[in-house]
Amino acid sequence: MELRPLGFGEIFDRSVTLYIRNFVPFAAIVAVLIVPLAILQYVIDLAAQPQFDVMLHQIQHPGSLPSSPIPTFLDSPWIILVVLVMMLMAYIMWPFALNAVAVGVARLYRGRRVEFRQCYEVALRRWPQILGMIGIDVLVLSGWYGAFLAVAMIVVFLAIALGTLSSVLGIWFGVIFGIIGVLAIIPVLAPLVVALSFAMYAAVIEERPVIASLVLGFARVFNRAEFWRSVLFSVAAFAVLAGGSAVVSVVGILAAFAHLPILEAGIDALARLIVAPFGAVLIAVYYFDVRIRREAYDLEASLERLAAIEPA
Repeated sequence: MELRPLGFGEIFDRSVTLYIRNFVPFAAIVAVLIVPLAILQYVIDLAAQPQFDVMLHQIQHPGSLPSSPIPTFLDSPWIILVVLVMMLMAYIMWPFALNAVAVGVARLYRGRRVEFRQCYEVALRRWPQILGMIGIDVLVLSGWYGAFLAVAMIVVFLAIALGTLSSVLGIWFGVIFGIIGVLAIIPVLAPLVVALSFAMYAAVIEERPVIASLVLGFARVFNRAEFWRSVLFSVAAFAVLAGGSAVVSVVGILAAFAHLPILEAGIDALARLIVAPFGAVLIAVYYFDVRIRREAYDLEASLERLAAIEPA
């Protein structure tokens, strides 16, 4: 496959092509995460079924009041534990699947097939670096969230202070800065997530140390040439993935109302199995495109090394 800088539309076009032609191996890579999550999701759906029953009754009889408080599945400490395990599992296992898909894309770039074992072998071999990057991701995103809350609190206090002088002035100040804050989230958070993904790839694909991977990931995104391109890519990718998930999620909700929790969990798993591999392929293609623009020779050598790896 030709290695050359891609236009914005070409990134999506190549991602769709690689995804469709290699759906089975990419889906198998991601299924390592999706299948256990589907089992846990089924347990949660069973516990949440009484809530859907009450909601369905309210829809069918809008004027009636529930005879007893609406049950919530979070009343059970065991279900809370299942939710926490599900979140922890997703957060830890996803980077391994993400990197395994990226290795598969690298193999396709060198004319090799996507092999489940070879792709995971490369990712698992770098497990200390992946866990280190996960820890750094938590710190970086927590810092971003803390800074966002601090700015939001300052705006609220200023709006309250202005409201003591003039209620209209306080309301307008809050509305204007609230809109600015919402609009500012996208160009700040989107490239941050892309940079952290690139850092994860640098730790595995390029076999860099954790801190060097973090620096390299941010350097490749937070520069004049790539920053706004990464924002546009993130918005477009989010729209495509969210749209695909929303269509299937509606069917899942209907299954919950129909007292079919196993069908709901299955539909949810199917949606993830369709959307998640494409998202992983898409970010991998974008990563390699950025590297092609910056370091074409080094990328050629790196891809050749990855493609040549065979299982022990």
